Amino acid sequence: MIAAAAVFAMVFAAGIVLLSSSSDVDGANSEIRGETNVVKIGGTLTYQIIFYETEEFETLDLTYSAVLKDSSGVSQPTAVSPSAGSLTNGLETELTITAPKVAGKYTLTVTFKEKKDGGTVVNTEKTKTVTVMEPIKLTATLENHSKVDFTDFAVYFVVDGERVDDSKTLISVASGSTTAVSYDWVTESLSNGEHRFAVVAGEENIGNYMNVKLGDEGKFWVGHYDYGLFNILVAILLVVLVLTVIYFYRKPVKNYGKPKSRR
Repeated sequence: MIAAAAVFAMVFAAGIVLLSSSSDVDGANSEIRGETNVVKIGGTLTYQIIFYETEEFETLDLTYSAVLKDSSGVSQPTAVSPSAGSLTNGLETELTITAPKVAGKYTLTVTFKEKKDGGTVVNTEKTKTVTVMEPIKLTATLENHSKVDFTDFAVYFVVDGERVDDSKTLISVASGSTTAVSYDWVTESLSNGEHRFAVVAGEENIGNYMNVKLGDEGKFWVGHYDYGLFNILVAILLVVLVLTVIYFYRKPVKNYGKPKSRR
């Protein structure tokens, strides 16, 4: 098992990129449920949709259609699966959302279609805002300074002193060896500015997990201005100014027909 005297040294790097329910008419209720509305580019999330008709009818046909649209109203093909189907009154149906490859705000629209006793179809729409984000990539290199090998040792990332529970990773590293651990973190809760992160051992490890040394913290920025393009533009402007000065300095002075004595 894991020795209590294990110590990790950590070298950090961070890449940044640098986010319903209601009651319907006539006794019907519809809802879109989900644990989160934030997903990384190309990632997936799930929602449960449900339609419940409280009144009784001889026949009740329930169907739905769903679509994901960007901020300009452009539909994202194949983003919702299944994008249409039948419903059972009062029972949930799961939808899988595959995030587009462009970050931004998207709108999931589910149209519930209810046909009572063979009559006219009544449509009810529900929407949910989906935030697609470029993840913050947290990376640490862990070195095992103990004399035993580690197998399935649980570690977590901690950002600004708060453990990110979803970042749990099981590592295996031999004595005297190193291993890298990384996590693509998707969150809208961080303020602009500098943030610090580290790796800690999980309490589920056997032994005194507090003996695992945290080591130096890594850091990253949110909302940090990227000066790369700015510096390029400034450099180009300086070159243009220098060339302009050289041009006017070396331009010959013309005499416009004045007598030699007055030149």
